[in-house]
Amino acid sequence: MCLMNERKTGENRTADIQGRVENLLWAVSGDYGLDMPADVRAWEKSPYIPLYEAVSQGIFRKYYDTGKYRTFFAEKVYQGMIPSVLEALGRLCIDSAVWKKAVRERPGVENLRKAAFRETLEKDSLRLTHTDWGYLEQCYLRKILYGEKFQERPEQILERITAIEDTDSVEDICRCLEDIYWEAYENRLAENFKGLDREVKSSDQDRKEYTDKEKAQEEEREAEEEAPVNIFSGHVDPQDNGRREKPRSSMIFLDRESSDKMEEYIIRSYGESCIPARALRELQQQICTGTHKDCRLHITRGILHGYGKEGARGEYVKKVRGENLRMLESTRLIARQNIQTLANTLKRALLTRSEKEILSSEYGRIQVNKLWNLGRTRNRKLFSREIRREDTDFAVEILIDASGSQQGRQSQVALQGYILSAALSIAGIPHQVAGFCTLGAYTVLTLFRDFDEDRELDQRIFEFYGSANNRDGLAVKAAAAGLVQRREENKILILLSDGRPNDIMAGSQNPGYTLPGAKKSEKEPYCLDFALRDTAGEVRKLRNRKIAVLGVFAGEEEDLAAEKKIFGKDFAYIRDLSGFSNVVGRYLKKQITELL
Repeated sequence: MCLMNERKTGENRTADIQGRVENLLWAVSGDYGLDMPADVRAWEKSPYIPLYEAVSQGIFRKYYDTGKYRTFFAEKVYQGMIPSVLEALGRLCIDSAVWKKAVRERPGVENLRKAAFRETLEKDSLRLTHTDWGYLEQCYLRKILYGEKFQERPEQILERITAIEDTDSVEDICRCLEDIYWEAYENRLAENFKGLDREVKSSDQDRKEYTDKEKAQEEEREAEEEAPVNIFSGHVDPQDNGRREKPRSSMIFLDRESSDKMEEYIIRSYGESCIPARALRELQQQICTGTHKDCRLHITRGILHGYGKEGARGEYVKKVRGENLRMLESTRLIARQNIQTLANTLKRALLTRSEKEILSSEYGRIQVNKLWNLGRTRNRKLFSREIRREDTDFAVEILIDASGSQQGRQSQVALQGYILSAALSIAGIPHQVAGFCTLGAYTVLTLFRDFDEDRELDQRIFEFYGSANNRDGLAVKAAAAGLVQRREENKILILLSDGRPNDIMAGSQNPGYTLPGAKKSEKEPYCLDFALRDTAGEVRKLRNRKIAVLGVFAGEEEDLAAEKKIFGKDFAYIRDLSGFSNVVGRYLKKQITELL
């Protein structure tokens, strides 16, 4: 197998790489009708990686019913599993099932596989340390290459994956994938990955260790690019947001029966609607237009405050709430300092609005030095009048991305939301806190705290957890619809997000969307640049309506560029929890004083 030695540019280079990948895919699968877009960036990291991916996918298509696999994938996403996690774990299961068959047909594949694994460990080290499932992939690669043994739970999962090496059944692959999803993802596998637990270490030594690693990651990130999208998953890697002009995957399509049952599933999973059906229909007609024409809304107070709280999802939310509260307890001193600091900043900013201001007027106290205007000019403002601005004419909406990409850091995000809410309560500013996610045609808004509710409800935010996808543009429109109805003159929307608008699952009311591998839709999936442009457009519309919008970045550093596209200069990036109040307070103070 000849690897590319000379660097080419432009379309010729892309076409050359595309030809090499497709030729290998066709030769291995025996099906010359297959299509696999080549990832030029992955090729530049190492040609071994995309070449082995072509072999793996070719063998998978040759020996297994890929239609059943796609149906399984769509069903599991419908049931609430996170597509990006299924994709990552599915690659491991597929590799285990196909590699022996590939080696029997082409003995050289064994060396290609090992070379691809070694290059992945070296070139994708940053990706393999971000998440639990990335850590599991790292363990799998090291086990295959070096025969390493790991701790009890990771080793058990790896043994479950390698146990399907000789299977001829796609059902075995699907069963294995579902088993390890619940074991590796829901129970959290990795001991260390990027999150609040590493940002709030107390000892100087631990802080230095974290800082040194961050520095090394930043140096490595310049050369770091993302792995190719698995064509069987239908999921666009969320870390690609804003980097590709055209996504390469199509939507996940639910059949009509599944779509019809979606509302029942939404209620069972997220709780009953908390607003009357008629009001909800009117709201949908108002905001579900344009890009979001076929979408629906579900607004709820949460699974613990309505239908289904005794079910399995209710128990899960209680468990997550406990984890989030333990995070609060472990950082209580830092959290208390942030709350008080931010509250004081807001109070001082609002105090300027209550100071006396003297204006020239047509009535009030006569100004002797202006009497000369009588009969000589048309100036009738010969009086002075004292006015006092109200300091309570603000309303704030806190909108939090509650999609699956947040699940690895949900305690951190919940704590940030709580600090904001508690500080606003102390400052006496009416505010609402809501989380949002999207599943199928439904964008779910979970209200943790309403504008006029007591301070005690601030802690409802600790019921926050991540699931499904996120249609940020629609969520912003929905939140703004309620905010503009407030009686306060000045309004601020604070959006905590990870810069990854990504909704790749559609209901049957969108017949143009299809499963991966089927005929592609002419309509763009809601992801990558398309989703970024839509969300940024909604933010601009709000600012044009004199609603201040502040973005608080709750994601990974590689998504900062996408966050900037959405919010421009008005966003806060929190590297360390200890600086949260100072950074956010500076932005909020600016918004408040500029509205004077």
